[in-house]
Amino acid sequence: MVELDVVDIGFKLFGVIILVIILLFFLTWSGIVRCGDIPYWCDVYETVMGSPRVLIVHGDSGLGNPDELKSLLTDPTKVGVNAVDVIHLDRVSSGNLQRYKLVIVENAKKMSIDQLSMFIDYVQIGGGRLIWVGDAGTERGDDELNESIDVNDDRLKLDNPWARARETQTEYVVLNFDEFLGLKYVGNYCAEIMCAEENFSPGIIMTEVTGSHFLIYGLTPALELKINPQRDFAIVSQLSNISNSNIVLSLDQGSLKQGKEKQFQRHLPIIATSGLGEKIAYYAYPLEYYCKDNNTPNACVLLLKQMFYGMLGK
Repeated sequence: MVELDVVDIGFKLFGVIILVIILLFFLTWSGIVRCGDIPYWCDVYETVMGSPRVLIVHGDSGLGNPDELKSLLTDPTKVGVNAVDVIHLDRVSSGNLQRYKLVIVENAKKMSIDQLSMFIDYVQIGGGRLIWVGDAGTERGDDELNESIDVNDDRLKLDNPWARARETQTEYVVLNFDEFLGLKYVGNYCAEIMCAEENFSPGIIMTEVTGSHFLIYGLTPALELKINPQRDFAIVSQLSNISNSNIVLSLDQGSLKQGKEKQFQRHLPIIATSGLGEKIAYYAYPLEYYCKDNNTPNACVLLLKQMFYGMLGK
């Protein structure tokens, strides 16, 4: 009888271990648990799920330089990522997105509702990690509504280019990509605020209060930012009704700034995250621009590494 009890306990213990492992896989996949928080778990997880591949999706215009970003990520003196692919937006489908653990979208200003929806599904259904850069997706498709709708049926007000609507004789399609990012796109800095002709400093980039977020951990709390007017960055504001939007890095301009038609707040988001498990990260300023225009190689490498390893939970 004692031997049977021992065997029974052993089977039960084995079952509990299997359930814990399954739960860990789900929590890691969803982003709730970071594999780097558990010793050796990243190795186990990637053995089963596959080693991470990175995809950079680009279009024909907008902020960012995909080839330069790939060079920085694959450079062994910086990050040393083994597998980085660069693909034009027109060649991307929901199916081939699933091959990648991390997708970066930049230099892709014009994007349709269907293409934006594809990236939402990649995160919410496929469990992928998404980095959205600058003004990507801020130019509407040709068949979409461009003007704000102010009617009594609660249809969308299109005062944010990431808020989309398409109407035909048979359907009215709404996509709240702004809520997905937790942000409103206002414009690009040098188009809204007078910029110098050469490299200049619009202010200081400052980490969130603790400085411990996985995307900026180890970064100096305050660094002077220099930009080139030919390598601009996006002005965005945080949506007040999105509870899981988190500002990780911001630009302190020192004071309110007067734009062409409006006044801008003193602090502008540079890096923000959103979504369950922070699987979505937004970078207003492309990191390849930062590395090119700022003489801070250590900060450049740190931000690149934290972007790659941080988004993958390592």
